[in-house]
Amino acid sequence: MKNTPTISVVILTSDRPHLLEKALASVHRQTIKPIEVVIVDGSTRLHRETIAVIKKHTKTLHIIKRNTRHSIPYGRMLGAKAAHGELIVYLDDDCVADPSYLSRFRHHFQKQPALTAVIGRITNAHKTNIYASVQFAYYQRGLSHFFPSQQTYEPVKFGRILDCEVMGIRKNILLEFGFPERHRRYRNDDVELGLRLIKAGKSVIFDPRITASASPRTALFPLWIAAFWNGHSDACTSDIYRVNLRESPHPTFFPVWFIREVYSQTGFSPLKKMGYAAALISFPVVSRIGMLWYYLTKPV
Repeated sequence: MKNTPTISVVILTSDRPHLLEKALASVHRQTIKPIEVVIVDGSTRLHRETIAVIKKHTKTLHIIKRNTRHSIPYGRMLGAKAAHGELIVYLDDDCVADPSYLSRFRHHFQKQPALTAVIGRITNAHKTNIYASVQFAYYQRGLSHFFPSQQTYEPVKFGRILDCEVMGIRKNILLEFGFPERHRRYRNDDVELGLRLIKAGKSVIFDPRITASASPRTALFPLWIAAFWNGHSDACTSDIYRVNLRESPHPTFFPVWFIREVYSQTGFSPLKKMGYAAALISFPVVSRIGMLWYYLTKPV
């Protein structure tokens, strides 16, 4: 088809071959095929197992070895620079893409030549797990603050909602703007990119029909680690860009949201709901400790 952009899928992975296997299988089930899949591998303990998973699949896979001391933004750029497609579509190694994932991305870019990027949304692969549900609940809450209906695609007017986990972007623009290279645990590389894209007047849209099922943290300590570095990253981004990341066009009052969220878990027993409520409360508390840590350790 004329003016059909080519697609390169970029996947970052690190010691999670069992998840990478599922992600790659979902790419092979796509209704349209990418010209390549670029794997940026930062594995150490399970490097051989990761390579074995990669070799099980197609010859269109390109493998790049990434030093584990390098950040995720560094890996994202490494994959983009090595890719040959006009569009870079990211998929995290813990995500399973819907079969229409790539075709929906390509449809938007083909229909709108001036379009810069498209973001989709993730769904929770572990709905019966308390800790996975907590992380997903806060992701869903943040998303609803910008797109309350989540029924049709909408323009992204606030760059801080950009999410690389499910994103397609034109390679030439990505290479022009790039990702920041900050603290190795920095988690807001996509938010920074979004802030700069929107400020530059670039066109970005959100399409809720583009989905990938993700595997969030399923234990308390990893959940707290994620919360801590999320808070640390938010403080860093807010400080550098002088932007309020919590400002949104459709905010919800936390106590009301909290009560509704706990009661919405109809599959949880009363005891499990109590554990879920406690974990829900602990997440923002640990996140704020991460924020405080940023300011305490910030270079003068």
